[in-house]
Amino acid sequence: MFLEELSGPDVVVIDDTDREVASLLETLNQRGISNEYVKVDLAGNMPAHDIISSIKLIFLDLNYNIGVGSSFDPHFCAELIQRIVPRGKQYYLVAWTKDKDKTDTVIEVLKELDLLPVAYVSKLKEQYRTGDSTYNIDKLLDELNNEFDKIKEVHDFYGEIIEVEQDFVLINCLLDKGKKIYQIRRFDKLPFEGYINIVVGNFISIRSVTKPGSRLFEFNNEATDLAQYFKKPNYFEGLEDSNFFTEK
Repeated sequence: MFLEELSGPDVVVIDDTDREVASLLETLNQRGISNEYVKVDLAGNMPAHDIISSIKLIFLDLNYNIGVGSSFDPHFCAELIQRIVPRGKQYYLVAWTKDKDKTDTVIEVLKELDLLPVAYVSKLKEQYRTGDSTYNIDKLLDELNNEFDKIKEVHDFYGEIIEVEQDFVLINCLLDKGKKIYQIRRFDKLPFEGYINIVVGNFISIRSVTKPGSRLFEFNNEATDLAQYFKKPNYFEGLEDSNFFTEK
């Protein structure tokens, strides 16, 4: 199940009204899903925040008080995401809002910024309201489980950087530890820059997410020493006493 894969802080909630996210945060905590609430102040000021490398799911409100006569700015919404999502990160987006029809406008800006989510849905807050400031979040999360589970296939594996060129990185990928299946793959260098330590010999973890019509790759620096899995084979092992090494 999608939500069972979340550990934390994998879920980030972005809003400017505490009462509209209180039920959401409470239910996430009850389910043991670590989360973080990024609050936009009532003046619509952009919160200062570091990148959240573990982020997988964002609940984003779309309306903020960002100026006289203005309640919606897709560029502002996209910048909120840009401030916390690592470059090249695969994440899911839920527009938790009063205006579902505005979601696609935000998605267009995210596309321009090369920050498209793996998948996104729009959820109308009023459809889940159970009181003045309470919502049926269990229903919301169950729906997300079903919707996001249908569109993804995830494959995790490791790689060793073996060549770095101007526009691409060559990686020896360990696709199956047990069967020791390796494959050398070439990736565009852009998603690595400023995020991955691009040095020959460094190890990385790679996640491939497949959905209808596309495949996306997510790269992360790997802290574990994986040298034992990427040892160069000794093709002459066991041949020391053979005729191959015997002088004639």
